[in-house]
Amino acid sequence: MKTRPSANRRSQRGATLIITIIMLLLVTMVTLSSLRSTTTEERLAGNARDRDKAFQAAEAAVQYCLAQVHASTPLLPQTPAATTADPIWEVDANWSSTSTVSSEVTLSSAGLYSNPRCITEKLNTAGSYRVTGRAVGASDQTVVMLQATYSTE
Repeated sequence: MKTRPSANRRSQRGATLIITIIMLLLVTMVTLSSLRSTTTEERLAGNARDRDKAFQAAEAAVQYCLAQVHASTPLLPQTPAATTADPIWEVDANWSSTSTVSSEVTLSSAGLYSNPRCITEKLNTAGSYRVTGRAVGASDQTVVMLQATYSTE
């Protein structure tokens, strides 16, 4: 004698498939979210590394130019611009490779978009100087400027 499947059994057919598909969809969404997060964190770490590289290059440029000032042979000493005009270190054209206002500092480290540059300004007749260093990281969008003041007073 054949037995008929019960009504409960018929209503449960395919429920496992639907639950499995929903679980796979949830796992896929979590995986995609973590991939996006990982990619963002990797970009942030790369940008931080690039900024650190530019910061170190700008610091090396400032140290090099300060050593030149200390040795009484400053590179291209400039008199500061009038107080009504932009300071010379704020003018983008003064940082170009063809500028006669800033000096290029050659570093042995690779990975920079361009060599760092520095501007030496004589602040007064008593021997005070402001040295501004500018460096660009691996990307031309990463720019760091540092300043130091040197005085013989």
